[in-house]
Amino acid sequence: MNKAPIKEEKIPTYNKKAIGLLIVLLIGGIVLGLILSNIFVTEANDRIQHFSDEFGDFIPPDIPDFPFRVTPLTTSEIFLPTLGVIVVCISIFLLIGLIAVYLKVFAKTKSKYIAGLLFVLIPLFIQAIFSVRTLQSLFVSSAIPFGHGFRESIGFEWGGLGQIIVVVSIFESIGLAILLYLSNE
Repeated sequence: MNKAPIKEEKIPTYNKKAIGLLIVLLIGGIVLGLILSNIFVTEANDRIQHFSDEFGDFIPPDIPDFPFRVTPLTTSEIFLPTLGVIVVCISIFLLIGLIAVYLKVFAKTKSKYIAGLLFVLIPLFIQAIFSVRTLQSLFVSSAIPFGHGFRESIGFEWGGLGQIIVVVSIFESIGLAILLYLSNE
């Protein structure tokens, strides 16, 4: 008697360890990003206040489009820079997780492929750290006493450097999260 094989439907399961690691790293990145953003907002507002205190008497009140900022940053002005800092911090935490995973695998296997991945991830980690510093500078760029066109081109306005960094960091974080999940299977 020839029995037909029983076809079992595979139920997709998720790697709970990888998801747990991703959640921990995401929370760590969000917390660090919020802390750094708060520091950067305070620094920018302090610079604006310092400029206003120093040169406030010389600012003509009858010129409505005066090129120097004398008011603190508003909530709408800090939203995108804060998001950028958070996303870059998430990338930093994901890179730390990936480097740790691949160091662990490399210690067991001594694979050249894993060593190559580490040589890619470590410069990405260094670049992410420099991105935080760049975002800090751009965060404070609203306090720079130059004309409006200069602030928009380097800041977080449409097409500005800050906005480009945020968009690139979002895609980088998505790719790193996928790679980390797949690396833990």
